[in-house]
Amino acid sequence: MSKIVIAGTFDSKAGPLNALRKAIRDLGEEPVMIDISVYPKDNDWDFPASAVADRIDVDIRTLADRGRAEATSIMADAASVILSELGAEGQVGALVCMGGTGASSSFTRLAPLLPLGIPKILMSTAVATDTRPLVGSNDVVLIYPITDVEGDNAILRQMILRAAKTAVALKSNVPLAVSNSSERAVALSMYGVTTPCVSRVSDLFAQASFEPYVFHANGTGGRTLETFAQQGLVEGVADITISELTDELFGGMFGAGSDRLTNVAKAGLPQVLAPGAIDMICYGRRRTVPETLDNREILAHNDLVTLVRTTADECHELGQVAAKRIGNPSASTAIVVPLGGVSMLDKPDAPFWDPDAVRAFRDGVLEAKAASVEVIESDDNINDPAFADLLFNTLRDAMA
Repeated sequence: MSKIVIAGTFDSKAGPLNALRKAIRDLGEEPVMIDISVYPKDNDWDFPASAVADRIDVDIRTLADRGRAEATSIMADAASVILSELGAEGQVGALVCMGGTGASSSFTRLAPLLPLGIPKILMSTAVATDTRPLVGSNDVVLIYPITDVEGDNAILRQMILRAAKTAVALKSNVPLAVSNSSERAVALSMYGVTTPCVSRVSDLFAQASFEPYVFHANGTGGRTLETFAQQGLVEGVADITISELTDELFGGMFGAGSDRLTNVAKAGLPQVLAPGAIDMICYGRRRTVPETLDNREILAHNDLVTLVRTTADECHELGQVAAKRIGNPSASTAIVVPLGGVSMLDKPDAPFWDPDAVRAFRDGVLEAKAASVEVIESDDNINDPAFADLLFNTLRDAMA
């Protein structure tokens, strides 16, 4: 029978963590406690700190000498061994971490070990900061505790009870079922400016009895798409919007990491890729755009997002990097280039129209791609129905 696993630092958060255990017990569940303390203290937890450290042959008595950051990382690695074993045995129904940045850092190590559908809950003051590192590509629940997770007060007691009720209510014995048994699944990437294309491709796959999963290309979405590919949750990928690569290379805010565009090929899945939204670098409010870019075409997407037009040279580099990251895939892979523009903003009479930039991307791909990667050119804009049909037919045939 699966249980709720609580991982935390008894040396600094004993009171709140024991209160969480009591709240879960009062709700009818018996949690498993993993102590990831750097400074061990006696407790009755299932896995005290000394036993956790032993799992990777570390002497807990000398751990603090390595410095807080390294010691915390080591204990998270040791807890990962235990959590992986419990998960493999079907004993994990939910994971809860609670505390500050230390607990949050450990959570980012532990949460990816559990499959989609097993709840991963973090209650931390770090939730008030940039949450993308905390989310990663996982299905997580983030709770801001209002007060610090320290001491004993009415607000903290209520928030601990909320975390306990969340864990008990969401606890699951089985991973997430991502599609109906009669349907196959595909993954697609989308941005607002590529919505017509992605919507049509998605509809066409649904009509062909595929379950389409659309991921927003905001950094987290791209990583999640590739996680679905790695975990075998989809049979093919239509990576229509690769603007996360643009942001990563040129300073935008929605980068998805240096492994973006690599994992689908590594998973051996067929894919089609289009340079959707490579015409823009995404910044925050207008004041966040570097002054060095003031000579570019700049467009306010909304109050929170400002778009800066990429140059032909940048698009050429994007093509090279994209081709190199895809590498020499074992499964059918095609890069489909819409010479009529890569977004709603990149077409005649639109503010980002620059056909030379699209051709520069194509040239970069051709210079760096492996022989096994096919390049298909189209005169259409990415949002023209004919281009969406081309993407659908190419991927469908590859998966046939």
